[in-house]
Amino acid sequence: MKIAERIVMVLLVLVLIGAGSWIYFAVQFEQQEVRDAVARGEFEVPLEDLPEPTIEEWQRVYPNTVPLQIGSATVKASVADSLPERIRGLSDTPFLPEDVVKLFVFNALGNHSIWMKDMNYSIDILWATKEGEIVHIEENISPETYPASFESPTPAWYVVEANAGFVKVNGIVVGSTISLTN
Repeated sequence: MKIAERIVMVLLVLVLIGAGSWIYFAVQFEQQEVRDAVARGEFEVPLEDLPEPTIEEWQRVYPNTVPLQIGSATVKASVADSLPERIRGLSDTPFLPEDVVKLFVFNALGNHSIWMKDMNYSIDILWATKEGEIVHIEENISPETYPASFESPTPAWYVVEANAGFVKVNGIVVGSTISLTN
């Protein structure tokens, strides 16, 4: 192969690499702009306009659930019992079905902070002791509160995140209990 042909080949490879990189970063930038617009409330789809998720759709987002009793309500709990799962929480999830909650198991008493990083919807947050007694509740926490964090003034072992309004609809109060059911 002649030197001129090699130079053309190298230039062609460099152009293709450059174009691929440009496309990748342009898509990443556009996706970030959409996330930022959603966070600012500039791009919002009313919940009533969204189709109801099917069983298959929510089970892809929350594949491993266990039955959990919260006060008089029985729900499915997606358990976060490892550090990476607790850090991710409900971040970047598209929705949370009405009968599904996120259960954070810390395995240690503490004032476990929760924030709304990369959240797409508002939630109620409940803190409970190792025995399951709810010791603190924060209601209707919106994604716009990020980077603020929320914590219980009373040490807790568990944290539960549920859809905003769950506490009110189910009459949950400090002193109510959570427990795994069969």
